[in-house]
Amino acid sequence: MHSMPRKQSNHRPSGGGFGPAVGEPPPWVDPRRWGSLIGLAGGMWFIAGYSPSLGPVVSVAALIAGLGLVGAALFFHYVRPVALGPLARPGLMALLTYGACVVGELVLISLGSQGLTATGHADLRPALIAAVVGLHFIPFAWAFGERMFYLLGSLVAALGTVGLLVGVMGVPRAADAMAVTAGLVMQVVILLYARGRFAPRPTLRPTA
Repeated sequence: MHSMPRKQSNHRPSGGGFGPAVGEPPPWVDPRRWGSLIGLAGGMWFIAGYSPSLGPVVSVAALIAGLGLVGAALFFHYVRPVALGPLARPGLMALLTYGACVVGELVLISLGSQGLTATGHADLRPALIAAVVGLHFIPFAWAFGERMFYLLGSLVAALGTVGLLVGVMGVPRAADAMAVTAGLVMQVVILLYARGRFAPRPTLRPTA
């Protein structure tokens, strides 16, 4: 006779619970954790690069928020890590997809920037960059088996698109505001990822 199912926690202390037996590398060598640092740096780039045009109060507040989110993500990645789920080793097609997305990102930003300059909207470039960066994240969900990229890419792309549309309508600094918001959103999503919110749900196993 079996008792009621018991849900297993996905919290794994930094001192153990990782390794080949569970399909997850130790935190300090997990490429997913190191890879997310690129996203954290990118978020800070948006914030530090475009917040000054919004005024000193907004800029300082955004920088403090951004640095706080980076610190929290690092804490939960390396000091109090939780399980992210088994690591899916990317195959050749996944790596090719990654490379194509990066190249496509650079090409789109270059062509889009030229188009904005030609039409007298060079000030909207921050929103263009956010939109393209968001789009280039979305295929990573398939390439690396991480559904977090669907949310991350969709939100950042949507914010960049809003910045472009509102900026074309003549709203001043809309592109900068949406780029800064996109940077903060990137960091929030990565923090949620570090907290294990996108990890596969643990299975229910009956106790004997």
